[in-house]
Amino acid sequence: MKITKSLTAPRLMVEGAGQCSDLLYGSGFAPVDPVVLLDEGTQKLLVVPMLEFGRAREESPGTEVVLPETIGVPKNQRRSVSAWALHAVRYRRLRRVDVPAFFPAETARLLERNGIKLEIRSGAMYPERAIKKSEEIGAIAQSQRAAVAAMRAAHRLLIDATVGRRGVLRHDGATLTSERVREEIDITLLRHGCGARDTIVAGGAQAADPHHRGEGPLRAGDTIVIDIFPQHKRSGYWGDITRTFCKGEPSPARARMYRTVLAAQKKALAMIRPGVAGSEVHAMITRYFEEQGFPTTVKDGVVRGFFHGTGHGVGLDIHEAPSLGVSPVKLQPGHVVTVEPGLYDPDIGGVRIEDTVVVERGGARVLCAYPKTWVV
Repeated sequence: MKITKSLTAPRLMVEGAGQCSDLLYGSGFAPVDPVVLLDEGTQKLLVVPMLEFGRAREESPGTEVVLPETIGVPKNQRRSVSAWALHAVRYRRLRRVDVPAFFPAETARLLERNGIKLEIRSGAMYPERAIKKSEEIGAIAQSQRAAVAAMRAAHRLLIDATVGRRGVLRHDGATLTSERVREEIDITLLRHGCGARDTIVAGGAQAADPHHRGEGPLRAGDTIVIDIFPQHKRSGYWGDITRTFCKGEPSPARARMYRTVLAAQKKALAMIRPGVAGSEVHAMITRYFEEQGFPTTVKDGVVRGFFHGTGHGVGLDIHEAPSLGVSPVKLQPGHVVTVEPGLYDPDIGGVRIEDTVVVERGGARVLCAYPKTWVV
């Protein structure tokens, strides 16, 4: 197989339940069982099993939806999705197709043995996904509203909590844990038509690990990072928001860390506009943290400071183009990105503040805001 940057050949995808955002974008259909999509630009062919046929026809208007037998798959091969892909290409009389980087090896071998030339797209299958249409921005905003509702529910638990022995938070007579807050978030998201995956409610030293989901009792005086990123069950679009809270009076070190991150996010939001590269925003944040006395270092084998990107694109994937990191790609109207600087130190805790914004001609517009008052 050859790696190419060409965007001229028909696109072939073999997808099942789970990570099928390109197929959803290309066809409007989110499968339960594996399916094959052959996208020639002006024509699209979607091969599905019998159980998916009715729903696929309903959800994929303008796409030719067929069963394997319709395109000549022999009876003894109708359980082989690789055979579906081969016969789809033959049905359209094609000799060359572009495939994604994670295309199934078994299918690739079958196609190549039968004289089909495959080229791996070095980038996205649909690079146009990065520029969101108005209806896509509306779908992301819907998920973001659900995220804000869930953040409000989590915040309320912290407000209503009392401080027990050794600073452990209590709510309704029980210890308030990361798991209990996450449960409240999950329930709220479900009521708004969304599902949650790996929601973060991390306090104390756990908050200094950006992807620690959090576990156990929450304590007064600690920073508590809550990161909620729901996917809407119908549209498939994601939202993303993070807030950091502290129940009771924070230490001077934690308060200074929070003020610095809040100021950094304000600077990033003000800098975002068409024509600015994501790498410029990220470099500015990195410099600002260093100037404020928060360099990124490694101490006792643990990284401290700021060691992730300033933001990422949001759409049918929770992480997609463009990024606010090392990439020099310039922002354009219609880009939807997170802005989420953070600082981390196991001896102090972690602070991250995140909003999802759409890039417009006048700058960044926050999709569904939530207060940044952190002391509860």
